[in-house]
Amino acid sequence: MTLFQNPIFLTQKRLVHRAGVLAAVLIAALLGLSLLSGLIAYLADPNTFGFRSRQEAGKTFYGWIIGLEILVLVVGGFSRISRSLADDRKAGLWDSNRLTPLQPTHLVIGYWFGAALREFYMALALALLGLSIVILGKLPITLWIGTQVLVAGAALFFGLLAVLTGMAFQRPQSGILLLMAFIILQTFSLSQPRFVITNFLLPIYGIANLFQDGHSQPGRDWSGFPDLFGLPIHPILFSLGLQLLVGIFLWRASVRKTANPFQPVLRRWEAVALFGVLVLAQHGLMWGLWHGHFGMTPIRSGRYGYQSDPMLPIVHCGTILAGMIVLAFASPQPERVRVEALRTGTGNLRMVFSRSAASLALPLAAVAGAALFSQCVFSIPTAWKAFATASASLLAFFLIFPLLLEFCRLRFQRRALGFVALSLFVLCALPFVLAGVFSNEAFGRLSLLSPGVVALNDPTSDELNSLMLTVLAHLLIATVLFVAWRNQWRRLLNRTTRQN
Repeated sequence: MTLFQNPIFLTQKRLVHRAGVLAAVLIAALLGLSLLSGLIAYLADPNTFGFRSRQEAGKTFYGWIIGLEILVLVVGGFSRISRSLADDRKAGLWDSNRLTPLQPTHLVIGYWFGAALREFYMALALALLGLSIVILGKLPITLWIGTQVLVAGAALFFGLLAVLTGMAFQRPQSGILLLMAFIILQTFSLSQPRFVITNFLLPIYGIANLFQDGHSQPGRDWSGFPDLFGLPIHPILFSLGLQLLVGIFLWRASVRKTANPFQPVLRRWEAVALFGVLVLAQHGLMWGLWHGHFGMTPIRSGRYGYQSDPMLPIVHCGTILAGMIVLAFASPQPERVRVEALRTGTGNLRMVFSRSAASLALPLAAVAGAALFSQCVFSIPTAWKAFATASASLLAFFLIFPLLLEFCRLRFQRRALGFVALSLFVLCALPFVLAGVFSNEAFGRLSLLSPGVVALNDPTSDELNSLMLTVLAHLLIATVLFVAWRNQWRRLLNRTTRQN
């Protein structure tokens, strides 16, 4: 079945056209024509602008075109796809489509390419006007081709992510909040463009690299090839390859969720593999900061000795965020596990724990620890305490979060997410609030985030021993949560057994 024979695509296309696309396309065209007219005005009278050359003017105006395309396709397309799918689920149309003879892949493709057609038309108008700017500005045509390929790859990647979020979240606005969180992280990552993975998932670095001229110095932030564990790699190839690799997991999860909405978004091995790809890629990008000597004192070359560099603590927090998302997607609904326990006739907690996302804590912590170990592989005598503290802190968090999530699902059901958010606020953010109120850093050390962040910020600190005690306290919290989780499951299984 081709795309134009896909009933879901045709339905989405009809809905988009019925809502009207002409006004949106004209707005995009007028914005592009405004930028094109600015370049024409410069060519007519160069003294009225502050550009040094025709090429500089062309790059400036074309850069605005690229920014508009990303805004339309990534932000607008993501919003359109996720809301369309979430609204259809709420209205029951998605379940009706699932009952038709259409394969799950056809359903995913229909929403993926059909729901954001209006944004595609707008981006197409901007791309054609951008080509005119490139030609008038005497810029290389490879600039237009390369940037458009990167924008198209980003649109496909975030469109597929929108399909998955539309299936996974109950509320239409939840997917938008996920995208906004990514954009906020993207904003903070611009200070270290070569070393942060978000600049390649949303290919800002590759696009900026194409705008650099041949005289740019390789050491500048936005020029040169990024390194992956010391090996240079072309930014365009890295962005497209990373999007493709992560996109494979998103595609498999979307198709599986379409075939059976009651199973977890990610299988267990997929959760570990996806987390490994993200974490290893991130640590590989910034490996060149220390070359495996993190925590060492400064040497003559000046490449090592960044004892207070914030990069690794920031990546530590990003690792925790990625682990939370992966664990949430891999966590099964309690009803599914309960039904499976009834079918197998076992009903024991060992089987329940084997299905729980909490059993993934050890492999995820092992993957994150191996990636972190690469940063200090040549400086273990100096940084082993910081490494051990950060690794143990990751293990504690990866144990606490899924146990907390599943306990709240069992205990509070529809109100579960609210209580999860409350608990995470108490465990992570409230200690920092108390530290500010009472002007006492000791409160801040109690946060789940503190041990790893503080240890990686200053790997030679004398406080590392006390931080290890804090991690042990966090593991004690995980033990208490496990007991509460076990008791809640035991009550549910016993009640179900008596009913049958």
